[in-house]
Amino acid sequence: MAQKSILVMAVLLLLSLVPSGFAFDGYRSGFILGFGLGPGITSFTQTVGAGTTSLTSDRENTFGIHTDFRIGGGINEQVQIYWISKVAWFSMDNIYGSSVTVANGMGGLGVTYYLLPQSPSWYFTGGLGFSTWALPFESNSDTWYGLGMSGGAGYEFSPHWSVDLSFTYGNPNKDVMGINVKTNALSIKACINVLGY
Repeated sequence: MAQKSILVMAVLLLLSLVPSGFAFDGYRSGFILGFGLGPGITSFTQTVGAGTTSLTSDRENTFGIHTDFRIGGGINEQVQIYWISKVAWFSMDNIYGSSVTVANGMGGLGVTYYLLPQSPSWYFTGGLGFSTWALPFESNSDTWYGLGMSGGAGYEFSPHWSVDLSFTYGNPNKDVMGINVKTNALSIKACINVLGY
């Protein structure tokens, strides 16, 4: 419940910073809503315990599908500020040998800077917020949280359409029966995006 309240407040704050304008009027300034999809690789380790009593797993690299959602606004034709949610979806074997779907995500404040005020244009992105590690289709599974960040570069080849290459990093963790369990995950993805503005 608290997370939903924070999300609503963040979106309202972002929208209050956006100059007045009509939604989906073809200008990057004003309200924006976007979605992206593409392949990527997630590389991660998991650590149980802390300090000298910790045990870290071997690094695993896994292929998956990545989604990218954003909502916010453009300050002008070259700068956009928004709430971002980037999620890597992939399968891995749990401790019982069963395959489970993992959603390793990053949510927070994102910024895009376009080199030109209209397409075609190269752009750079960055984000800072929290990271998550969850098994969304498993019962009795808790979501882990930690620091999250993202960055990348892309090319808007036509109004509303772009391709990019980006990364997300996070260290979600949780105390399980008094023992800290932490994941360090880095995802790299290529994505095609559609952005309404």
